[in-house]
Amino acid sequence: MPRKVLWAYALPSIPQSLLNSPFPALLMAFYAKYTEATTAGIATGILIARLFNGAVDLPIGYLSDRTSGRFGPRKPWLVAGAIVSVFAFWVIFIPPQGAGNRWFLCGMMAFYLAQSLLSTPYNSWSGEISTDYAQRSRISGAQALAMLVGGIAFMAVPEILSHPSIGILRTAALDRSAMEILGLVGMVLMPVAVLIAVLVVPVGTVTRGHSVGVLELRTIVTSNGPFRIYMAAEVLNSISWAITYALMAIVLDDYFGFAEAIVMVLLAATALQVVAIPLCEKLAGHFGKHLLYAWGQILSGALLPLYLLFEPAGQADFYVLLGFIAFVASMNTPSMMFSPSLLADIADFDALKTRSNRLGAYFAMRTMLIPAGGAIGGSFAFYMLGVIGFDPGGNNDAAATQGLITLAVFLPMALLLISGLLMLLYPITRTRHVAIRRVLDRRLVAMSGGDESPIGQAGALHFAQNPKD
Repeated sequence: MPRKVLWAYALPSIPQSLLNSPFPALLMAFYAKYTEATTAGIATGILIARLFNGAVDLPIGYLSDRTSGRFGPRKPWLVAGAIVSVFAFWVIFIPPQGAGNRWFLCGMMAFYLAQSLLSTPYNSWSGEISTDYAQRSRISGAQALAMLVGGIAFMAVPEILSHPSIGILRTAALDRSAMEILGLVGMVLMPVAVLIAVLVVPVGTVTRGHSVGVLELRTIVTSNGPFRIYMAAEVLNSISWAITYALMAIVLDDYFGFAEAIVMVLLAATALQVVAIPLCEKLAGHFGKHLLYAWGQILSGALLPLYLLFEPAGQADFYVLLGFIAFVASMNTPSMMFSPSLLADIADFDALKTRSNRLGAYFAMRTMLIPAGGAIGGSFAFYMLGVIGFDPGGNNDAAATQGLITLAVFLPMALLLISGLLMLLYPITRTRHVAIRRVLDRRLVAMSGGDESPIGQAGALHFAQNPKD
């Protein structure tokens, strides 16, 4: 794939980073501190919005699979998502004075609708741009890199604009002024990035198999063992990181005593993930994507209890703590990088068995279940703060503070370890995927009318260049 096409495809991931972690958790913390919304209202709002997110994902994936026309099945949905995202950025990032629980709920519903309209077709498109195991890893790597760069850029905005030589913002905190700037940037950048991708990147290889009814989509779970393993690991990972992100700012402020460090911590963690991408891509070529995913989860979970070695209340060495947080976050790079690629391989396995094109439905199912995990994790974390008697920003006794760090460490640790162990059981290796694609490519040649058609000629060229097939 030419670099121009690769990076044009990855470009929407830059503004899309505003729709992904850690920004939902940062928005929760922002509304808790700078608006009339309550912690209980925020927890309920995020739960409802996430469930709404899950409810619309599957129809979007199903309909995008069935969309046809000169622009293919995915591009029209990306354009629709870009339009909705402009409204979502305006509502959730720029709340009026007096905004409370209802405004947060409506804003987050718009936020997650935009995410669904963009994420499901966008990730499905990656599986159609290339059907090759290694190329899909390359596409996933570029997409992850763009999203991380976007995350770094957006999180750096308060630090840069609050510098004395610039002075646009008074502080580096994510307050109303900073959030307004982020919202305005997203409103401009998202449509531009999506337009470039739609114009530059080809539609890809779209397989039109047997028509699939809505009720048949249940077989995505019931008949696909690799998907069940993958999805269980993904949901546990989602719950774990939702808890982590929901509590991160509170732990840094109320436990470790570094109230102004949240942006710096997120920047360092994201920067190390960017550095880890080329290494992960290289290691995946030797060991396989799923094994890198699995051991990243296991190591991340195993390292979490070491947070207890750092002294609370500002006594810890900040830069040592910063480096440790960034290193633990880098263990999440394989799961972030290779998740879309692994799911595209699973959809190929499904196509081999069913002769149906359900790529979009698979990504929709993932986008439906992942928000459910995020809703469980984020809401549970905020509800548990009330159970342990912890008040963010208030006066808390030693028992409540100890309950905070225990909640933030041991529950994510257990979830990450189980997630990693599940991925060790994932069966679609590179060798098996090559065998799956061999059959699918031959079917594609046969369906296209043989060697006389353009697809048939492309298939003949593929087999000529790959004699082992």
